[in-house]
Amino acid sequence: MKTVQAILLFPLALFRLLFVAAASFYVVLVGSVWLMLFGFSRKLQNWSMRTWGRSILFVCGVKIKRNDIPDTDNFILMPNHRGYLDIFIVAANTPAAFVAKAELKKWPFLKGGGRISHTIFVSRSELRSAIATMGKIKASVSKGIPVALFPEGTSFKGPLTRPFKKGSFKIAADTGIPVIPMAIHFKDEDDAWVGNDTFIGHFFRQMGKPVTFVTIRYGTPLVNNDYKTLQQETREQIDGMLTEIISGIN
Repeated sequence: MKTVQAILLFPLALFRLLFVAAASFYVVLVGSVWLMLFGFSRKLQNWSMRTWGRSILFVCGVKIKRNDIPDTDNFILMPNHRGYLDIFIVAANTPAAFVAKAELKKWPFLKGGGRISHTIFVSRSELRSAIATMGKIKASVSKGIPVALFPEGTSFKGPLTRPFKKGSFKIAADTGIPVIPMAIHFKDEDDAWVGNDTFIGHFFRQMGKPVTFVTIRYGTPLVNNDYKTLQQETREQIDGMLTEIISGIN
């Protein structure tokens, strides 16, 4: 039955995959022209991320229920991580800059996209150096562009979170930048992209579904110069929000 269903829904998944590629190309093209004419600005970054994320979520049938993000100008966003859809969800709802490996800049398309989205590219040596990464994150936040870091380090099926990596919390604690915890919950746990599942295989199963339901919650901003306490408080908030969502508490 599942095989028959997958075959019937293949055209929808293929259309959505092609749309993701087309939307990405459009945003990079328009953003690159904007960049050449007017230079980089927060307005460009905000437009590119929101346009990219919202258009893809809409066409891919992702329905989101959310609360309002706290009114904080400068912050580091720390969501739990379920899979590649998290990138679009963050971009559409909180257009933050992401941290990526510098090797990705070798791809012209990704390099162009990184320039307009203000992606923070860090080398392998910088990934091992909290000081180098910290400087780039602090510079981004000082421009009014929040940074999104996934503290789990990899995607996790849930239902709650896996242990957090300490690196991102050391950066937040040392810079004094507020952390806003963010909970991302998929109604169908199979929507999570984890383990040895291939991207194409998961995408076609996922995007063959007419609708995907997601709930996101923003927590209370946290500031603490002790990274261990900050790490614990952030995880407690995210797990608490996930528990409330699963339990059906508004």
